Amino acid sequence: MLSWLLFVKNSLRMAIPIITLFGSAPIFFVTWFIMRFITLICFSQQIYRRCDDYLYSFYQKLVLFFFENWTHTKIYLYGDHEEILRQKENVLYISNHQSSVDWIIANMLAIRQGSLGHIRYVLKNDLKWIPLYGFYFEQHGCIYVRRNDKGDLDRVEKGIRQIRSNGLPVWLVIFPEGTRYNPEKNQDSIERSREFAQKKGVPPFDHVLYPRTGATIAAINALKDKLDAVYDITVVYSPTYDNNRQIRLAASSMIEYLQDQTKELHIHISRIPMNSIPHETNEQISDWLYQRFIIKDQLLKHFYDQNHSKDNPFNISTNQKGIQAQSTLNLTIFSILFFLLTTLILLLTPQGRAFYLKICLFGTPISLLWMHLFPPNKYI
Repeated sequence: MLSWLLFVKNSLRMAIPIITLFGSAPIFFVTWFIMRFITLICFSQQIYRRCDDYLYSFYQKLVLFFFENWTHTKIYLYGDHEEILRQKENVLYISNHQSSVDWIIANMLAIRQGSLGHIRYVLKNDLKWIPLYGFYFEQHGCIYVRRNDKGDLDRVEKGIRQIRSNGLPVWLVIFPEGTRYNPEKNQDSIERSREFAQKKGVPPFDHVLYPRTGATIAAINALKDKLDAVYDITVVYSPTYDNNRQIRLAASSMIEYLQDQTKELHIHISRIPMNSIPHETNEQISDWLYQRFIIKDQLLKHFYDQNHSKDNPFNISTNQKGIQAQSTLNLTIFSILFFLLTTLILLLTPQGRAFYLKICLFGTPISLLWMHLFPPNKYI
């Protein structure tokens, strides 16, 4: 009986957020379409982009409600957290990659700086097939790439030039590893990373993959006079280490995270001023990124050391303590109420249900066709 109740509880903890996030897609899509139509007729492209940033921020607060306020995960910040939360900045955000939750961690930091709407991601191409949202992410300025595709770098460069031409504040989020570090399901990538390091004549990493440099080089070259800093983020999901067997474990997936399987989230932040990063040549940027991943690997080694300080599990050179992040419920509650109420109101009438169903049935194929015919960087 108890096991059955736990199963029902975990199922509901997972199902309610997923149903809400996907169920609100038609409302979000219609809101964006109306906003886009009005701004196209009456206002400049700059006004549209600012309105779009606000709408994106409003929806991502709905996402954060579930990943921060719905779960009981404790979030701890280390390193330069005070510095990055002091003021809004244009940044290149790089992070280790081990879970589908990683992109939401960027949201967690951005909302605390007041920069949530400024985020643009470099995303794997498969995500464009997400109904309605896949189309919107591209309109917002996110860049889709295919793994191991020779045209990837060209797409990234065009996308970054589009971001620059928009002239708006930006958080450009890149995961240089290109795929997740998952010792349970992605051992082949870990082995390939070690083999590549050996070919380069450098020591292999233990807790991260060898970084792919193309997107980071393109971003720094195109945006170096626009960016204030690089935020180098190192994330640990707890528990992801078996102390008895001395081995890494896989980080929680989105489903597992929503089921409260991640008890603690530890985020180390390094703020690196843009003018301190060598960028005269691509080789300099590549070497700099490799050095950052050496530091990242050392931080993770220190964290997984059983003898680390509980107050300072990452930092091996100072006595700076981390802090537990404050709740963002006051920032996210209005978003969840808006999307729930508007969706429910729409579904209460036969006409509303018919309209909702038509958006679900026709919105995705039409938006995918539009993405194919009119990619945002086609004319750059």
